[in-house]
Amino acid sequence: MDTFSTLNAWLLVTAIFLPILVGLLLLAGRVLPRSWVSGLAFVGFAVPAAVVLWFLLPLSGPLDGILRLRVDGPWLFKLGLNGVSTPLFAMTAMVGLAAGLKALIQEVEARATYLGLILFMFGGTLAVFSTDNIIGFYFFHEFALIPTFILTLFWGGEGRRSAAMQMAIYLTVGAMLSLGGILIAMQVAGLNWGDATFGALFQGLFAAEAPLPAATGALTLFGLGTLASLFPFHSWAAPGYSAAPTPVSMLHAGALKKFGLYGIVMIAAASMQIGQGSLGQWFFWCALANLLVVGLICMAQRDLKQLLSWSSVAHMGPIFLGLWVGTAKGKADGIDAAIFLMVAHGLSCAALFLLANAVRTRTGTYRFEELGGLAARTPVLAAFFVAATMASIGLPGFGNFWGEVGVFLSLRAEPLWVQALVASTVVVSAIYALRAVAAVFFGPTSKPIEERAAHAPFGDLGFTERLAAGLLLAASLTIGFIPSLVTRCTNADARGIAAAAVRSAAPKAPAATVIPAAAPQAATPAPSAR
Repeated sequence: MDTFSTLNAWLLVTAIFLPILVGLLLLAGRVLPRSWVSGLAFVGFAVPAAVVLWFLLPLSGPLDGILRLRVDGPWLFKLGLNGVSTPLFAMTAMVGLAAGLKALIQEVEARATYLGLILFMFGGTLAVFSTDNIIGFYFFHEFALIPTFILTLFWGGEGRRSAAMQMAIYLTVGAMLSLGGILIAMQVAGLNWGDATFGALFQGLFAAEAPLPAATGALTLFGLGTLASLFPFHSWAAPGYSAAPTPVSMLHAGALKKFGLYGIVMIAAASMQIGQGSLGQWFFWCALANLLVVGLICMAQRDLKQLLSWSSVAHMGPIFLGLWVGTAKGKADGIDAAIFLMVAHGLSCAALFLLANAVRTRTGTYRFEELGGLAARTPVLAAFFVAATMASIGLPGFGNFWGEVGVFLSLRAEPLWVQALVASTVVVSAIYALRAVAAVFFGPTSKPIEERAAHAPFGDLGFTERLAAGLLLAASLTIGFIPSLVTRCTNADARGIAAAAVRSAAPKAPAATVIPAAAPQAATPAPSAR
């Protein structure tokens, strides 16, 4: 490996494990002065974002020196970035920094422990998108989930105990079901834990003489789908996000929930026939229900954080549909658009949770009937919230636009009624999102707001809140105006996955000719710098 690739490898390791190391220091050193705690935590949150900027800057070297990056180590710590994981890793770093800034200005009990657990969650999520070993992929997901449950249980809001329990049950069951499917697939592919990389599983399944058991794809799809709130296994998400502390909601809804989607793309999409036959039909109807049924649930909400929590579930619908059409019809543009939307949704969703908490901090409530007229008192907060809402519903200029348009275009060969239903959800999401904006920021000021302002006047967004929200919205605008930052990473792998999905459903071909050249191979060594 040349000097450039070696440097990138060390930067990747630092970005993943520095937050975990700082988290350990904070958990072990709870008597540290407040300034030390804040300084160490800021370093843990900021360094991964700095590493991402290094990767993205043209002066840092060619893009190909980052993609296919490999870090050799013990089997659990075989790390690598590929075309799918690179934009998700970058998005996680930005969401983590914004969540960290929010956590740093919160006044909570046992502050060092609180920050340390969030850093654990952050580091584990980064590792999820950069490990090349499938068992390590699950290990780091559980590593990030454990502090999620603890943080919700001890620092969450109303209903935190039942929400934490519900999250624990659903997410543990989902992880175990999908892991069961993966272990069966590994056995068919002839892999052990140490050599079970994403690329090796692709090759092994296509080369295997025995077919996968019919239930393997279902176990994997619906297990991973539960982790990504696929209907009807979605009911844990809204209560969990509503009860969790804001930085936890930002990190989990924005980044960690993409574990299930990333797993479907990297493990199940190309080799488990999840878009074919009756399983493919179930996948389609569940994805459509995410859009339609959950969209109607969103319209019934009268609480701002509940609305955002449910809308996060509804916005998984287009992503699932993109993955479905890619695996069922071999359309690479569907998979490409789904990955793009994963990144864009992570940014806009985290921004909305951050700004909704800013509303709650100032007014003491999320209830629509107790809000109103805030734009006159907090114009900067109103402007940021409107911008984040526009990003969420896919206004041109923000990243969500390209993801949603890409999914719609990938469905252009489907029946007209499917296109009409999917298109109608844009109107539904605009209705509930704009109604929330109107209820919170415009119209007459509510009596509770007037009384609160009279007894405890509140101001607009502070510098740190503006910085956190600005980072997320700037990132969304950047990929909105320069979508090639994402697509130049994902295009080749999307084509490979779509082609492999079609061939997996066809009669067995010779192993040497089945895997497309562009199939994801995260463990391929990084090429030399040009």
